Amino acid sequence: MKVAMPQQHPMTRLATGELRANITRMGAAACQYLVPGERGTVLAVLSDVAYLRTASLEILWLASDGASMHRRCLKVGIPLPRLKAGAPFSVEPCLLKIGPGVVLDSATASLWQPPQISPSEVVRLAEIPGRIRDLASSLDSAQALGFGRFIPEIVHGESESVTAMGDPVLIRAKPAVLGIADAFRKGDRQRAARCGDALVGLGAGLTPSGDDFLGGLLFAANALLTAYPSLRLLYAALSVEAYRARTHPISFALIDDHAKGHAIAPLHVIVNGILTGASIECIHPAVLQLVQVGHSTGWDMLAGLFAGLLITQNGSGLCS
Repeated sequence: MKVAMPQQHPMTRLATGELRANITRMGAAACQYLVPGERGTVLAVLSDVAYLRTASLEILWLASDGASMHRRCLKVGIPLPRLKAGAPFSVEPCLLKIGPGVVLDSATASLWQPPQISPSEVVRLAEIPGRIRDLASSLDSAQALGFGRFIPEIVHGESESVTAMGDPVLIRAKPAVLGIADAFRKGDRQRAARCGDALVGLGAGLTPSGDDFLGGLLFAANALLTAYPSLRLLYAALSVEAYRARTHPISFALIDDHAKGHAIAPLHVIVNGILTGASIECIHPAVLQLVQVGHSTGWDMLAGLFAGLLITQNGSGLCS
């Protein structure tokens, strides 16, 4: 699909009843997968996002302008048209046709790619734990949802009774969350794998909390390896392929992306800010944007990000 500079166009309804609108922004993966001749179906529809699955089993999604960008995202500059799960779609040059009556034009869409940092810009590894503690201390823990409730203990060791949490998923998850965070710091591959297995698919929705936490953790490991090329992690990442059959296809696609260094825009901003020494004031807007994602998805990812970056805390899991 062709990508050019964006322009604003409203959705129009033709005399035939067909709805036409413009795609304003596309992630790099969306550009790669939505080539003329591609086909697929609408996999799932929520209030603010519609997930598509191509015939080659790639996952993409449509979202309105308020959503965070991702390499798989296509933004439509209007409220999403009403779509139905199971509806077919097809791709023609610059056009995405969904079901019998929706046509989305990508001719003026701009390309989104995440911000990049150079290894020459990053702080010393020894500074990272302190920066995470400062950022975590700036959060209102009373507002935390999902695995965000574990952030004080992950970062500061401040334990909260699991019974006080009142959520069966959190009660079940806590030993595995704290276990994998500790295993990452110590470079304990076997324990990390066991804890990861206990978390995958844990929770409700298309992207369960356990998956979102694992995604944040794996994204952190990838970010460290990218920012510090001479660094070797004794336990850099989990093998995620085994998770494919144990969770929803949408969630698996995101876990796999995180492990390869691809996330939603605010997560990139947060980790880049931590690693380059940006002020807490500069990072905080991205944190606020992240924690608004899903019911607890953003909080779950943030907890995983902190756990993964804290592999730098005592150096046991590092070798440079």
